[in-house]
Amino acid sequence: MNRKSRLFAIIVFQILLSAPTALRAAHLAVWDPATSLVDTTNYNNLGPYYWFANFANSSAVTGASADNHEVRQLPNWIHYETRSAFIGKDDSGTISDNTSRTGFSLVENASGTVGDTSIGGQAGFNSVTLPNGSTGTSGEITDSLSVTGNTSSFLEFRILAGAPDSFRIWVVTDNGAGANFQDQSRLRVSIRGTAGAPLYAGDLDVAEAEVLPNGLRIGQTPTGHDGTADAWSFLLSGVTTDDVVIIRPTSATGSLPAISGFIIAPVPEPSSIAMLALGAIGCGGFRRREVGPRLWNTVTH
Repeated sequence: MNRKSRLFAIIVFQILLSAPTALRAAHLAVWDPATSLVDTTNYNNLGPYYWFANFANSSAVTGASADNHEVRQLPNWIHYETRSAFIGKDDSGTISDNTSRTGFSLVENASGTVGDTSIGGQAGFNSVTLPNGSTGTSGEITDSLSVTGNTSSFLEFRILAGAPDSFRIWVVTDNGAGANFQDQSRLRVSIRGTAGAPLYAGDLDVAEAEVLPNGLRIGQTPTGHDGTADAWSFLLSGVTTDDVVIIRPTSATGSLPAISGFIIAPVPEPSSIAMLALGAIGCGGFRRREVGPRLWNTVTH
């Protein structure tokens, strides 16, 4: 690498390294049509992290526990708790606390004794392929404590230490039809800051995005509820510890708020990209030093 290239690489690195600090000043939530998968049931290798409700259940069930036949592969920087033992409890499962931001991550009733439920093994639900390559009949997690035709902030997961500054989340809806299927007319995802432990209360610096294919809500466009699964992509940035990510579906008439599952993929931070760029430039310089003399020797001989 010559002197001019080295100086350029250092300047680029410094600019990109400072970018995450600026990005963290505010949350950002964007629906991304380019990476959304419409009428698609194959999510093999889509992202390293995922959760799906009541997957590949050989028995038809409704009103099952949230963790019944769940498939879970989530990072250690997310708190997402579906076990019934945590309903009405804190993160440890020992102290009473019926907020949805500690312990059980879905909606609980006022007394903290009953939580949201799942549906699985239904004949009219799509067979889908998960990011790990496994295939089976999909299910749904539903806000069974809500009413039909309602908006619900029913699924909340909390950001823990070690999270990336940005990540993409695909939320899967429209994965079936017929008896017991819960159809959705809108889908929004939000990220918001909190006041931290113990209750993680407050909604600070809220950013929210909605799926709007062709400027329409999913219930207003045929592809949004034609019975073949859609994985709607959202990009969340400015992520910090103690933030809360909320999935907010609005159910169609006669249905409860529900989703089939979600997939998450971290987005490389600018500092990581800068390191890769520096590595590429360095390799280029090294190659010139190695290859150049060989070509010169070839010519002179």
